[in-house]
Amino acid sequence: MTRLGIIGDTQGRYRIGRLLDFVADRFAHVDEIWHAGDWQERAVLDGLGALGKPLVVVNGNAPDDPTFPERVRRSIEGIEVGMVHRPPRAGDSWAGALDVCIHGHTHRWRDQVVGRTRFINVSTPTAAGFSRDRTMGILTLVNRETDLERVPVTLP
Repeated sequence: MTRLGIIGDTQGRYRIGRLLDFVADRFAHVDEIWHAGDWQERAVLDGLGALGKPLVVVNGNAPDDPTFPERVRRSIEGIEVGMVHRPPRAGDSWAGALDVCIHGHTHRWRDQVVGRTRFINVSTPTAAGFSRDRTMGILTLVNRETDLERVPVTLP
């Protein structure tokens, strides 16, 4: 069994320390942390990295930092998992070859199966931009099955 703590679009007005404390508590039992792009402040990635778990990050548009990959793809527990910041367009062959495609950018929760691919967007933990959601997620992968837990974020 592998658990991925998924977070993305950490933008807007919020206190980074409070967010990281919340993430550390909720992601205490995950195996890896995946950030779906748009971290705004480098301190967010530094803080996530300091949590002592492997950190997987894709480039977004805030900032656009080409030192991070546009896409990642891994086989985990026999499941093809990929992550990209912008949601793939309908018919995208890269996403269509995945079992799970994690993306960000829209700041809206998404858990939808299209064809063979489960598309996941955990929204934003900081209610960035137009979103009223404050969420992140935990994706559990075991025996070729996936389970997504929606994690509401409350920042003091």
